[in-house]
Amino acid sequence: MKQIKSTLSIYLLFMVLLSGCERLEMPVISDAKAVETSPAVVAVSAVMKSKQIDECGVVYSTKSTTPTPSSNEGIMYGTLDADGQFSATLTLATNTTYHFVFFATNEIGTAMSEPIELTTSLFVPDRDDNPLPNP
Repeated sequence: MKQIKSTLSIYLLFMVLLSGCERLEMPVISDAKAVETSPAVVAVSAVMKSKQIDECGVVYSTKSTTPTPSSNEGIMYGTLDADGQFSATLTLATNTTYHFVFFATNEIGTAMSEPIELTTSLFVPDRDDNPLPNP
């Protein structure tokens, strides 16, 4: 009888300890955005939530509509702020269509955002952009 009580006590203690552990889940990516702030300069941002994120960033491509971190195209890794906000600024080619996908990885796996498409503007120099003085 003592052994049953002892085993039951150990089991209950184990269950209490396990119930205090939070389960790790796949990261969740939301509010993904890509905005051109000036010709060929693109600000990207997303919110990435998880108990743990080991690696995160954005991949971008002019060829693939769904680039991945392993596709050997453009990639920018980053860190998250305290609110899970990822942001970066990319300098890209003008008048070009890009596809952006955000990713976040932990030991469970890699979460990917829906692709975002953005075409950078055509840079047309203004008269004041000439570095040489006008005659």
